[in-house]
Amino acid sequence: MFSMKERAKWDAWKAIEGKSTDEAMSDHITKVKQLLEAEASSASA
Repeated sequence: MFSMKERAKWDAWKAIEGKSTDEAMSDHITKVKQLLEAEASSASA
């Protein structure tokens, strides 16, 4: 039986497979900014 947590981690690594370190870091920063903006807009609503 597979752990859902371990499967999610594997899927995440496979999604960035082949990307350079800089490209993966840039994607991560973009995602964090999106999450922060979404949180800020929901907090002010």
